[in-house]
Amino acid sequence: MIAIVIAVAGFASTKWPVTRSLGAGILRLQATRDRIGKDRLRILGQAGLAVWFAGLTYGRISQFVRANFPLGQDIRIYYRGVAQWLHGGDPWSANVAVGKHVVFYYAGSPATTVLLAPSALLSEDQFTVLWLGLTALSALAIIRWFRLPLWWLLFPPTAEALYSGNPQIVVLLLLLLGAGKAGVLADTVSVALKVYAVIPLIGERRLRRVGLALALTVATFIVAPSLWIEYLGQFGAISARLAQESVNGYSAFYYPLLLIPTAIAIALLWRRDPKAAAWLAVPALWPASEFHYSTFAMPVMTPLLAVLLAVPIQRLAPFVIMLYVFWRFASEPVQGRLRAWAALASAGRATS
Repeated sequence: MIAIVIAVAGFASTKWPVTRSLGAGILRLQATRDRIGKDRLRILGQAGLAVWFAGLTYGRISQFVRANFPLGQDIRIYYRGVAQWLHGGDPWSANVAVGKHVVFYYAGSPATTVLLAPSALLSEDQFTVLWLGLTALSALAIIRWFRLPLWWLLFPPTAEALYSGNPQIVVLLLLLLGAGKAGVLADTVSVALKVYAVIPLIGERRLRRVGLALALTVATFIVAPSLWIEYLGQFGAISARLAQESVNGYSAFYYPLLLIPTAIAIALLWRRDPKAAAWLAVPALWPASEFHYSTFAMPVMTPLLAVLLAVPIQRLAPFVIMLYVFWRFASEPVQGRLRAWAALASAGRATS
């Protein structure tokens, strides 16, 4: 795609008739935009995006319902892992069965297990209902934070996390709340729940917060050293099983031909905009990533990311993010070229 764009731009810049035709097309598009009006176009775009979200979310959630995925599946797995540990068992043997042949196992870290230990004070159903409510409130708070319309709850990665009760939405809200001076606790808890939350912390240049978050994780070793020893002993098996359950996930991690250019794109973006690179690094590169990890793109969301990250296709996220990075670097010269073509076409019309 990049090669085609460069080739077309190079050809057009040297061929006057083609350049003038492209410029004339740009002028017609500008005239159409002015005739319709920017406000009306924005409303139409938002309506189209809402329909896009609704259709994809309906397809995704109805697929879960047909396959008998239980509501709150992910948080039930977390609860069972904690319960296994507190009863002296192996937390990573805890699982939720979907149908007769599909089983999903607990893969949380020891820090997550210790942090969620109070959940054992409730029954599984009680904790699941409580957590689903917390997840819904967190999603609403995130939408309010970014001043988005309510229909953004239909953003498919968000909708999936709402259905499964995955801690992802709570983690995202905690990271947003951590931006304030009183957010040390929010940041440290977010990393304990999901270790990859440390990457946005690094991108936001909160190095002190990173240290505190890691200190909390280390502290859980003091609380439950045997749990950590057991986890480290099984780490390879747990990771391999998670990769199998996620069919190698949605990121580029397990695909070297895709991983290398994606990593380069993230590195280039990090030099220009560390915040954007850090939020996008998780859905682009994290191993065994899940579809709802794309909610991490919300702090740097653009129309391109919104439209394409809503599609639940594995390995699409790295391609989308590479395209986003390319546009971040190419948009200014491309727009300059388009303005020049439009000016040439306008001058040609005036001469005629």
